[in-house]
Amino acid sequence: MTTKTVFYSVMGHSRTVAEGVASELNGPLFGLSDRFTARPSGWKRAARRAVRGFDLAVLSTPNVSFDRGDKLVLVFPYWNGAIVPAVSGFVRSVGLAGVTVFLVMMRRLSGGDELISQLEDDVVRQGGTIGGVFSLRTLWRVPQRLRSLGSRLGRQIGGKAQGALLSLQELLEGAIEEEVEGHARYLQLVERTTRKRLKATFRSLSADEAAHVQMLQQLYRAYAGIVYEPHRKATASSSPEKVLDDSALLQELSASVEAERKAFMGYRAIAERYSSQPDVVRQMLSLAHSDLQHYRDVKGMCNVLSRRHSKP
Repeated sequence: MTTKTVFYSVMGHSRTVAEGVASELNGPLFGLSDRFTARPSGWKRAARRAVRGFDLAVLSTPNVSFDRGDKLVLVFPYWNGAIVPAVSGFVRSVGLAGVTVFLVMMRRLSGGDELISQLEDDVVRQGGTIGGVFSLRTLWRVPQRLRSLGSRLGRQIGGKAQGALLSLQELLEGAIEEEVEGHARYLQLVERTTRKRLKATFRSLSADEAAHVQMLQQLYRAYAGIVYEPHRKATASSSPEKVLDDSALLQELSASVEAERKAFMGYRAIAERYSSQPDVVRQMLSLAHSDLQHYRDVKGMCNVLSRRHSKP
């Protein structure tokens, strides 16, 4: 597990900060280069030409790749609203599954929210997770000061917990599997109870779980570009052909209570981790609200059945 620093620089500010970061972290340093970085003629002119031609640039050291658990520190300039094709093109060309990405934006004064949002989206779609976003002002700062800022930033990044984080796509895959299993579990309960009211409740819960799968599949396809094929089989604690007595039904409901609790807490955690993705946050909070209601409903049934079962 290593920390790799990649920079794009026309005027030299991003390069200087990246050198400070890489030196502090004792990790490899890579530069993105294009026809403007070799002969800088001012960032404004370079920005206009790069955006007009959508110059994607190349790595000065080719074949850079990332393993799960690696960190990527990406240092780049802010061009007063213009995208940086070289940086965006690089992010979209590498696999970042299990990689924690730190975005370091160099700007003269203020601005850059749109650029950061775009790059965060690019990182997430490539399987990465944003570990932090930093914005450094370059106006009136000499190279020595910028390098010192880079070293300080490197210490801060190096102090963050190491380890591979699951990508959004992987988290969605797990959520789909859990919802598919929940759908099957409630259908099985419909078949294995003779109580009409419980049958209706379990049918409703099963339909909600199926709807959750569709919502998750739509979100997964938006970020991964494909439809996920679930492979987990539904589990059963006893023979499916046997009608459940109160004791067995209570056991099944207890398992469902825990599954629903795990689900709504998991959706909240995903929304918090990917707060930069409005679609993800909206869908996750909607699913969390639905599964929280499921949790309350099933727990209520479980409590009622438990009281009945405990009576002499």
